[in-house]
Amino acid sequence: MKRSPHVLGIDEGPFLKGQSERVPVVGALCEGASLLEAVARSEFPVDGAGATEFLIDWIGGLRAAASLQAIALGGITFAGLGIIDVRELSQALATPVLVVTRRPPDNARLQQALSAANLLERYPIAERSPAALRTDDGLYLAHAGCDREQALELLRATQGKAKLPEPLRIAHLIATAWVRGESHGRVRADPRAEGEDA
Repeated sequence: MKRSPHVLGIDEGPFLKGQSERVPVVGALCEGASLLEAVARSEFPVDGAGATEFLIDWIGGLRAAASLQAIALGGITFAGLGIIDVRELSQALATPVLVVTRRPPDNARLQQALSAANLLERYPIAERSPAALRTDDGLYLAHAGCDREQALELLRATQGKAKLPEPLRIAHLIATAWVRGESHGRVRADPRAEGEDA
């Protein structure tokens, strides 16, 4: 693997629970931790179905798709209670997928949120997610499409001053500014049921 891999970080903008407007989704492509190469934007409905299929189609249609060496996500939830099938995303795009969070995934909380929203049929997607391992710097890393050593190498190659991968951090900053006019807050610390900053 290149020492400065091309990694696409994806994050959605902040939103209000139950809002009718679609949520902006931003992808930031970086080479390593120091060079932003491209930015892409789309949108997705709050609590929408088909999050995995949406990402497969969107990412697969980007000009940079062929050069990707990994995709970085800030959790398996998407725009509220959309659930991403990490393994399916990786297989469909033939690209490793990293899920990087500050706290361990809380599937019990997610199950409760899905049940309350009458969306419990989505929970098996979360159950299929790869297990998250705690890294030496205190992050939680789940991965598909590569082994643990490769996942850690990709993570380290994209970390700058922050612990989180730069592509993911930049995508969060842009998505937040798109909605609120300026960026603030931190990338989500864990898979959440609401679209709030950590």
